[in-house]
Amino acid sequence: MRMVSGGVTGGVRGAFTGGPEVAGFVPLAVRWGRAWHAAPPGRRRWFAGALATCPLLAASTAAIGHPSPAAALAGTALTATGTVIAAAALVDAHEHRLPNSLTALAGALAVVGALAAPRGGRIGPALLGGLIAGAAMLVVHLSRGVGLGDVKLAAVVGASCGTSALAAAPLAIAVAAIAAAATGLLTRRTRLPLGPSLWAGWAVATAAAGAGWAAGGAW
Repeated sequence: MRMVSGGVTGGVRGAFTGGPEVAGFVPLAVRWGRAWHAAPPGRRRWFAGALATCPLLAASTAAIGHPSPAAALAGTALTATGTVIAAAALVDAHEHRLPNSLTALAGALAVVGALAAPRGGRIGPALLGGLIAGAAMLVVHLSRGVGLGDVKLAAVVGASCGTSALAAAPLAIAVAAIAAAATGLLTRRTRLPLGPSLWAGWAVATAAAGAGWAAGGAW
């Protein structure tokens, strides 16, 4: 009874103070609003740039295939996926915690994009890309290098990138690792939110796929 009472008291206190102990129970809109209002100007500019970049990346990737309603749907889903990943990254930068609801939404959008992709759909490469990226991040998680939320978002990033080109999935994780390491060196911080780096990995890998980095545009 004492333990339950203490937990309830801590939860109520956290709800008013915004403590991380109840981050999962605070409405998502409130959490995102806190992250936006607490963000320094540079972080806000990053988020605005991310929102502007997502449709451009989707358009470049769609250019590989033939214009069609399916390609338009796949491009829209890709834009939405990148936007949701960026929104999750903004919350992560503030809370050091990725919202499961945003990760799940991004994952659902990635699946929609894979099913709608030209050439009869790309659900197989998308699932394999998610498995590759998630497994790579899981290895880091088991060494206590990242949180489980990072593993889940990495799988979503891999699935989204795998829709365009399977090799884009490991490329995204490699870019994310480099971005995180560079940020750590520049800021001299050992505890960093990985969400922004995962979005950077998604963006670079998606751009590489759109540019047709490999022969024929399909890696």
